[in-house]
Amino acid sequence: MKNNLLNLATAVLVSGIAISTTGCKEDTILKAGIAPASDNIFVNAIGDTLTINATTVEDDSTATGFTPTSTNVIHGLGTSNDAFFGRTNLGIYMQLIPTAANLSLPSTPDSAVLILPYTGFSWGDTTNQNAIEEFAVYRVTEDMSKDTAYYSKQYKAVDWSNQLNESNSINLYRLRDSVKVGGSNRAPHLRLKLKTAFMNELLTIAKNANSNADFINAMKGIYIVAKDTNNNIIKTIPYFYLSGSSDYSRAGIAFYYNENGNTLPDKVSTNFLNYTTSSCAHFNRITRNYNGYPAYPFVKHLTGQKSDSIVLLQNEPGAAIDIRVPYIKYLPKAIINKAQLVITRVSIAGDADADKMTEPTKLFPVGVDASGKAYTIQDLYPSGETGPLDFIDGVKRTVTINGITVSQWYINIPREVQKAIINQVDELHLRINGTVTYPAAYRMIAGGKHSTYKIRLNITYSQVN
Repeated sequence: MKNNLLNLATAVLVSGIAISTTGCKEDTILKAGIAPASDNIFVNAIGDTLTINATTVEDDSTATGFTPTSTNVIHGLGTSNDAFFGRTNLGIYMQLIPTAANLSLPSTPDSAVLILPYTGFSWGDTTNQNAIEEFAVYRVTEDMSKDTAYYSKQYKAVDWSNQLNESNSINLYRLRDSVKVGGSNRAPHLRLKLKTAFMNELLTIAKNANSNADFINAMKGIYIVAKDTNNNIIKTIPYFYLSGSSDYSRAGIAFYYNENGNTLPDKVSTNFLNYTTSSCAHFNRITRNYNGYPAYPFVKHLTGQKSDSIVLLQNEPGAAIDIRVPYIKYLPKAIINKAQLVITRVSIAGDADADKMTEPTKLFPVGVDASGKAYTIQDLYPSGETGPLDFIDGVKRTVTINGITVSQWYINIPREVQKAIINQVDELHLRINGTVTYPAAYRMIAGGKHSTYKIRLNITYSQVN
């Protein structure tokens, strides 16, 4: 392998090359002595000779309790029963507060309803017009803090003995419809009617609370979860907003009561308990169960191979693609013009839900160091800016190969490859995930060692003749 890499490819003469150094200190990656001082620059392309080992690993947790500064908080709620990837369940931990201290509420409200505004996005089988799911609300009995970074696999104690909402049968297909409340059309949202006893308890706590902290101390939070009573039938996960700027656009509990003796729903008044980013903790609990499903040996890395013929990927948490490129240090110490990972979706027998469970629209790479710790790759610096993300790409494209239409993802990593060569690392180790705007959504089967659609790393480099 070493000799092959040192005698690679046919040189093609080019007239020149432009190297941009704006926004980063290139000498930290590309030593100044490597940059050619001659005009006789040749660009070389490394053919399909690189050894690339690809396996599936399990990223079993991701941060779901953080509060983004520029977008609303989004959480999934529900169950997906995938014939290949297994069962996924998403539940929502959430705190609520009164809209003001010493909130004045009516003594005899007619009802209270938990409201979760629908984002308009569901993942899975979104065509089933008869997809019925039941949801349950429970009391959280353990403290939660808005200043704590919660992860998807964490758990807070819940009183499972007392369901706080009435029984319900929610048609997931109809979530996209607007909801008429008190004679007015409201944006689409999930509505779970609360039991009278819990409604009255909330009223008492709100009236006695002198501050938001008092209220949260007495009502630590609620946990909303799908009951999954339909077992393997449901294959849809809807996503909801927690934060928002107004009632019915943010998660909350609405108290409805008659106004001037009118009967619901002709004319009603409302008061709310709301989720707010400034005062309330939250996180999306996500569980995956691969046991007994075809994905199990891949996700649990039981195949015993350095590289599998197929690899699996889901939005975090879940299956991720683990890529290792040995012998990277034997590549020429030259200027890396292009280093692009190419990942291709494949179809396999036994994947009965392939047409229902769509693949991710964007992939995201992280580096993995010798100790197994994830780090930000060089191509994503400066961090926090959109330019590096645009350059990395990772966006799904539809291409035609030998008359067959497939989905492909291109991930640009020239600076990370350059660093690996300069630092003479034993292998370039990367982890590929789906993005996390919608945690636990999407899934894909990609070629690993597949003869036609295997993972490739296309590299071109420049050096002096």
